[in-house]
Amino acid sequence: MLGMNRRKVVWVSLAVVLAIPLSPWPGLGQGGETAGVITEIKPGRGRVEVKAAGASEWRRAGPLMALRAGDAVRVSENASVVILLSGGRGSVKVDVASSPFAVPAPRAEEGKVQKARTLLAASLNFLSSGAKEVPQAVLATRGGPKPPVILAPRNGLVLPGPLSFEWLGSRFSRYTLRILGPSGVVHEVKNLTGAKLDYPPNAPPLAPGTRYTFQVLAGSHPPQEAWFEVLDTQRAEAVQRELLVLEQELAPLVPPNTLVTARVGLLANRGLLHDARLALVAALAKDPDEPTLHQLLGNLYANAGLPELAAESYDEAQFLSTRGAGGPPPKR
Repeated sequence: MLGMNRRKVVWVSLAVVLAIPLSPWPGLGQGGETAGVITEIKPGRGRVEVKAAGASEWRRAGPLMALRAGDAVRVSENASVVILLSGGRGSVKVDVASSPFAVPAPRAEEGKVQKARTLLAASLNFLSSGAKEVPQAVLATRGGPKPPVILAPRNGLVLPGPLSFEWLGSRFSRYTLRILGPSGVVHEVKNLTGAKLDYPPNAPPLAPGTRYTFQVLAGSHPPQEAWFEVLDTQRAEAVQRELLVLEQELAPLVPPNTLVTARVGLLANRGLLHDARLALVAALAKDPDEPTLHQLLGNLYANAGLPELAAESYDEAQFLSTRGAGGPPPKR
């Protein structure tokens, strides 16, 4: 999220950013299925470290790091970490009293509902996959007003319901927002200030299963545009049922941020990056200091083709997961 960084950093490329552990790093439990994912990190005055099964080297843990059976997690001082376990086994909080913690292997008989376990696996698949290869971030340069950047919805599916259009631009600019359908202009608003507009309830309804184009025009810049499609009723109801099953299974077993992370992973796995982002933004409003939420937001931005915003989120995640740390590692 813009304005949330503690430090201003200019990134020449995302190669450095992607060095933050997003998924299994070399030597970390390779060759087995994901047994858990780090969903919350509170470094406090200590450190959170991970050691691959059978390895001797401890490494600093990172948000959304995938763990295999037999991997060990340890913390020092007042640090803590939450691991979302696969197979419907809930989550484990590791603090100094329970450190080190060995990640257990999933067992076929574990998990109350097979459907929930399948949905959790889909969520973990996105969470542990990390960011895909993304374009290089552009160096900031001085100059005239820049064209607006469409933020959401952006080239993807959205769930039915109230829809907000967001873009990045200048507070001094005036914008024209235009929604185009197969037959032409569906809705248009001119002389907009700010960078967000809620689709009016009295505007023409957006038909499910139809691809629309969202355009933002400013000054002499060419129209900036992205497409979106409202999910049809049948598929939207199926997704809502999946979310309900997942939450009913996990809610009694995991803390709130981990539940949000699992929900976001499932939405993203279903191609609903817009709704996944909305859930993350709401969670960050409640807990802006959780590095995993920033890391996951960076992954969504990277997948949406917004490298500068991804870099900001990754930087914030790295800062939050390492601040106050750096003391001597705990004794083995």
